[in-house]
Amino acid sequence: MRNSSTATIVTITRLSDDPDTSVNISDLDLPGWIFSDIMECISYAMITVAFFGIIGNSLIMVTLIKIGFSTSINISFCALCVSDFLCVAALGWNAVCFIPAFGNSDLPFKPREVVIPTGGGLSDIFCGTTAWITAFISFERCLCVVFPMKIKTIVSPGRALFIVVTIFFITIFPLTYITFYLYLFEKKFDKKKNRSLIGVEYRNSYIADTLNHVNFMYKMICINSIPLAIILVCSIALAVSLKKSVTWREKQSSTNRETLQNSSRRKSSKDTRVAKTVLAIAMAFILLGGLTTLRHLASVTWPEFRVIGAYSRSYRSVARLTFLFSLINSSVNFLIYYNTGSKFRHTVKQMLCFEFRQ
Repeated sequence: MRNSSTATIVTITRLSDDPDTSVNISDLDLPGWIFSDIMECISYAMITVAFFGIIGNSLIMVTLIKIGFSTSINISFCALCVSDFLCVAALGWNAVCFIPAFGNSDLPFKPREVVIPTGGGLSDIFCGTTAWITAFISFERCLCVVFPMKIKTIVSPGRALFIVVTIFFITIFPLTYITFYLYLFEKKFDKKKNRSLIGVEYRNSYIADTLNHVNFMYKMICINSIPLAIILVCSIALAVSLKKSVTWREKQSSTNRETLQNSSRRKSSKDTRVAKTVLAIAMAFILLGGLTTLRHLASVTWPEFRVIGAYSRSYRSVARLTFLFSLINSSVNFLIYYNTGSKFRHTVKQMLCFEFRQ
């Protein structure tokens, strides 16, 4: 007899609609029916958030185009909006594939298998892009505090555009290639539907296992942990700067100064509003998007708690919950811009009033 504290491992020979992406499943892992219920409930919540996220990011994009890109920060905000839109779209597709009505419909593919690389893999990548662009925006604002007179030279609109395009290229293309290399699309016979459907198989080879491990570590360190650390440090610096700015303005408002100082005060107030916007975006990412980093760290300390580990179902359930929080993070920026940016709010009101008059 085996020791009762030791988990039985059930071998899985291939991916299935359960779905399990692991080759071994522990008997202490979540039962299949609980796993399916969890994934379904979170999926409905994700679809709801994704609906508002797509609308919100679309409004941000239209508003920023109307405002213009004469400043580097608007270019960065637009890049963040594009990244968030891609993240919301991938996570929304991820959620749809776990809705029973969609999975049981007459489709030429198996949704819960196809979604592994196209939904889970891509959403991880796009969330990483969002992380790095958020880090760049936070760092840019810190440079504005340290070098207020030289910031337009240090981070010009042209340089900002080059940096965000580079971030998109580095974080998306290599990782996308690796993701679609690790999983093979092939036809499988479905007994329930009595026909062949397109499914997904993990490429079971030494090279694939090594590449998967390297990809996992790279995403954990370079795509999640480093930008999170940058955002944390820059957020603290911005918070300290905002406190000093408020103190300075209180002192200035207590005395009457000449017009030059009033102009300086107005510029400081504008910079403060931008800093508050950036700080709000950074805090939202730390509280919501940062949970993905904690999930990856847990996987490092507990190798069986991975997508191809013995506790695959538990991992994927936790991953789905972090996906929901990442989805919220990519969907709330419209509210942040509207509440902290006077020009953004004014432009949105103008557009809405024009539409209603039509």
